[in-house]
Amino acid sequence: MIAPPGAVVLKEGSTSLFVPAEHSTKGPGKRIGRVFYNQQMAFNRDISVLFYQSACMDSRNALDAMAATGARGIRILNESGTKAQFVMNDKDSEAVRFIQANIELNELEGGCASQDDLRSHLAKHVYDYVDLDPFGTPAPFVQSVFQGCKRNAIVAMTATDTAPLAGTHVRKCIRRYMAKPLRGVFGHEVGLRILIGYLAREAAQLDRGIEPLLSFYADHYFRIYLRLKENAAAAEHSLSNLGFLTFDRETLVREVSHEFCQEAAGPLWIAPMTDKSILDNMTKLDSLEHPARCAKYLNLWKNELDVPFFYENNELSSFLHSSPPELERLLDRIRKQGKASRTHFSPSGFKTDLSLKELLSLYPEVG
Repeated sequence: MIAPPGAVVLKEGSTSLFVPAEHSTKGPGKRIGRVFYNQQMAFNRDISVLFYQSACMDSRNALDAMAATGARGIRILNESGTKAQFVMNDKDSEAVRFIQANIELNELEGGCASQDDLRSHLAKHVYDYVDLDPFGTPAPFVQSVFQGCKRNAIVAMTATDTAPLAGTHVRKCIRRYMAKPLRGVFGHEVGLRILIGYLAREAAQLDRGIEPLLSFYADHYFRIYLRLKENAAAAEHSLSNLGFLTFDRETLVREVSHEFCQEAAGPLWIAPMTDKSILDNMTKLDSLEHPARCAKYLNLWKNELDVPFFYENNELSSFLHSSPPELERLLDRIRKQGKASRTHFSPSGFKTDLSLKELLSLYPEVG
């Protein structure tokens, strides 16, 4: 085994990896050199390992579509216990050298390095599992990924262009995702639901539906795991889960509807974004890079009400010209009248099935 030029070895989770000596360590990450590696995305890869364990895909064949150093595919193979054949593809020859070196470093029989343009590769091969983690938006590659999937395949996808999706760059979101975003305290949930809705519309063009298995926002990115469902009926069902959001900034009233209006955000996904049964099997935390953070997020996802959209305690308190009550005390009071949970989107946010009018009426009691 020959180390790639300029490489160093570091440990991520329980896996040793050759990575470029100069690499990103935080934030969205900047391109440094030819081969990209962002150390902050270790949490994202932790969740990939946990998900792959829970999905019971030992006999599957899988693709890490834009693998760079191969860190994600290498870790899944090394830490999930899978016996899958895992192809790690990148069009850059230097990246492929890192991938091959990492396969050899970890002695992974199921790993295979591939140098190919992603679109060309997926025109020639099909997979049970495809993971797409591009630098920026996944939009230009979505159709190729879906066409390269077998029946009932699972697709994992990262989007780091959170600013357009969350409403900072409205026109860019409309161009990329054919949907209007909303800038506000719950803009990241709107962005994630826009992304899922976009994937549903793209799959429907191929007479396929989607079933979201796990969807979340963390750090600077959105991450989605979904199962493709075959036939036109599944596509129609997915499209029935699309809607629009109107938000009155003066009254804070938000309304979700299937009806389009000029002021509405969307189209976006208004159905559940996560299959809670998947989370029950995501339990093997000890060998991960960030076990405490994974445990925290798993707990949030398991208990989070899967309803659109979350409220911000600080925003509602400001609207009522009062100091924010302690969040857990507020949630306890809401639960006497309805359902409530924290949300992973914000440490001061929460979800409830109460109407805004009912919710605001409770604040004087807990303020």
